[in-house]
Amino acid sequence: MAGAYMNEGSSVEDLFAQDPTVVLNGTPEEANGTTPDPAVRYGQPLPPQWIPLYKKPMRTPTRKLRICVIGAGISAMGLAYKIYHEHNMHPDTVELCIYEAHAEMGGTWLVNTYPGVACDVPAHIYSFPFEPNPDWSAFYATGDEILQYFKRTVAKYGLARDVKCGHRVERAAFDPESGKWDLEVGTKDGSIQDSCDILVSATGFLSKWRWPSIPGLHDFKGHLCHSAAWDKAFDGTGKRIAVIGNGSSAIQIVPQVVDKAAQLINFVRRPTYITPGLGSAIIGGQTQYQYSEEEKKRFRDDPQELKNYRKRIQAGSNKAFDMFVKHSKAQEQGRRQTADMMKEKLGGDEDLASKLTPDYEVGCRRATPGPGYLESFTRENVSLVTDFIDRVEATGIRTVDGKLHEVDAIVCATGFDVSHRPPWPLIGRHGITLAEAWKDEPTSYLSLAASGFPNFFMFSGPNAPVGHGSLMAGLGWSADWMCQWIRKMAEEDIKWVDPKPEIVEELNAYADEIMQTLVWSGGCQSWYKGHRVDGKVTAVWAGSVIGYKEMIDFIRPEDFEIRYRCKNRFRFMGNGRTKMEYDPKADLAFYLHK
Repeated sequence: MAGAYMNEGSSVEDLFAQDPTVVLNGTPEEANGTTPDPAVRYGQPLPPQWIPLYKKPMRTPTRKLRICVIGAGISAMGLAYKIYHEHNMHPDTVELCIYEAHAEMGGTWLVNTYPGVACDVPAHIYSFPFEPNPDWSAFYATGDEILQYFKRTVAKYGLARDVKCGHRVERAAFDPESGKWDLEVGTKDGSIQDSCDILVSATGFLSKWRWPSIPGLHDFKGHLCHSAAWDKAFDGTGKRIAVIGNGSSAIQIVPQVVDKAAQLINFVRRPTYITPGLGSAIIGGQTQYQYSEEEKKRFRDDPQELKNYRKRIQAGSNKAFDMFVKHSKAQEQGRRQTADMMKEKLGGDEDLASKLTPDYEVGCRRATPGPGYLESFTRENVSLVTDFIDRVEATGIRTVDGKLHEVDAIVCATGFDVSHRPPWPLIGRHGITLAEAWKDEPTSYLSLAASGFPNFFMFSGPNAPVGHGSLMAGLGWSADWMCQWIRKMAEEDIKWVDPKPEIVEELNAYADEIMQTLVWSGGCQSWYKGHRVDGKVTAVWAGSVIGYKEMIDFIRPEDFEIRYRCKNRFRFMGNGRTKMEYDPKADLAFYLHK
């Protein structure tokens, strides 16, 4: 096109047509060059890296990348939004398929339906970053309200267009030669086969609930349920109810069932801090705040006011990170104030306070607000049992002191499998499963990838920022990081990328040094450490959520082993010209700033 000038009204197609080094609408094969391979050039044999000219502009993808996502909850929908709307990835470049095991979408807010289920993060920062919601009814939203918001947002932006419900991924194996993942997917009509270039796990870190390991549990003749699989038909009126556990779910369930129960017994092995709600300083330290219609209208009419309000909440959360630093003034003050507050809610009962107040750092276990939980222990029909459970019998629970606590119903609020090991075979390029690779400790690359498992990305993998800050913001940053890799792989014709094992080892070794300064490595037993007292913290990011953002704002290709589909990695240079040069409206002097 040298010497050719654009006429007013010229189209991109016209300009392409003027350039003999471009195949505009041809297939990738047709764009690969049809000139016979020259035997020599400059009087010398061609180098082994020689390939024919790729007759398209620089960074024009040579194939469509197929991306399969496991799970259709908040993480997956955030990624879908980024691909469809924010990063503007052309459907000729990227094909998305999202497999959801359940019959409908909703993630954790679909499956968790126990009484009192709610989010203990302020609703205005537990929102998709691209869809603030001016109509939250309260400072802390219920599970059902979050589910309805999720469904509205998905419908508004068309995020379910590539979702297949009732499809459960049951096996995935990576083929290094093809650079693809081969999948087996279970459906009600049997198993189907699929393959993809990139596999993304968006199942969440609290997706596999588990029964507690208590002898005789299933010999119980009364009503037995798990908080993550609540039986909506259960009516606790007049019944003797045992609640096992004192994590987030138990703390929400107890105040909801205590009024109707004849008796409620909470079996607690170890105490936990009941803290003020995250961000509650914004609402004057109250346990809850209901937004008025006038406030909601003001948020609807003035998006800037809503943004400023959300920023106040988020900034307050981020400023509070000092509390998670061992021996800090904020930690010591928070520990005293929390213990005093708990004792007050227990009516000043010294015995109860000594049993329910921990002696480790605030935040070592997940800091949990619990409106009404501590107050329940001041009621005559509620009792606390801290003796360990020996076994479950047909009529109740026997503790190690030999006492049988007869009950009509047992609620196991005993948490989830947080090992990060998939319960189905996910087989990497060395022929071992991720469960085998992580049999001792799960070790990820920035919580987003796993060494030995190319083209496999994760949301909220090991050492993700789940203990501090906004989960929603972190998921959005994670999706941006994945989109950077998707674009690079598409544009540079990359077959696969895999974090180098020595890089992952270095990263985790240094992160563990940081972790020793933070309360998550303190003296508690926590699911952050795989339910251990002494052990490596494998669930939480070693640092602040803002530090996490800094680490994943840009991909670091130098940390990855990269394999290309072509023997010359610079084939992406195409015909040596950029796409914008073929746009008659483009500013071709964009680099002049003064």
